[in-house]
Amino acid sequence: MFKAPFSFGGRIRRLEYGLSYLLYIFLHVLTVFVWQEWQKGATLFFMFYVVLLWFFLAQGAKRAHDLGNSGFYQFIPFYGFWLVFQEGDQNENKYGLNPKEDTLKTKTILKERDTTLITLIESSSAVLLNTLLIGISLEYLYTSEVALLFLMTGSSILCYFLMLLLNYKGFKLKTSRKVRFKQRVVYSTALYICIRLYTLYFRNSELDLTTVYLEVFLIALFLGSTHISLAGYNLLFKKNQFYEY
Repeated sequence: MFKAPFSFGGRIRRLEYGLSYLLYIFLHVLTVFVWQEWQKGATLFFMFYVVLLWFFLAQGAKRAHDLGNSGFYQFIPFYGFWLVFQEGDQNENKYGLNPKEDTLKTKTILKERDTTLITLIESSSAVLLNTLLIGISLEYLYTSEVALLFLMTGSSILCYFLMLLLNYKGFKLKTSRKVRFKQRVVYSTALYICIRLYTLYFRNSELDLTTVYLEVFLIALFLGSTHISLAGYNLLFKKNQFYEY
């Protein structure tokens, strides 16, 4: 339960979806209440709510998958009640195995996945968390630019490692170097775009051709950070070879 709460892939049971629904309502009410009381933290609360909404939509999509339907079905009015009470498919469907089956049966051999779309889906939660951490650093940690770069690097290392851990469950990666590099490029680029959008919208920064070297440097910084995360993951889980990608 809650093995990949930010992922849109796979299936979940009614119990996990029901708990997710209650958690979303509780955190939603709490966030709105605190937001009204502390207006100075509006930016932080907005970013947190984006992550919370992503979590709720991801869980809803997986629950719809359990019924054999597309995740877009959750936008149908009152369909959420159906997701709470309707029994899922008893057998495997196109979205995955029955989540009620034994955990060992879900550890099937997976084919190598190297599409950009799948990489974006797998890394989306980590990118959002990474953006949130960097946003907090920009807004509330008044420090030097050098220290800020160290914070950005550290958060990128942590979040990319968490992404690997959530998606591969501590099993050794057997993807090719080309695929791993592509995954890191997609993650770094997506993170850069999120940070750029954040600074443009909340900090009134402007895009300037004279700063193109800084933009490239940031992407390179994130790319280097993901390499450290990947090396650390491979070092920690080098003996566990259950999955074959």
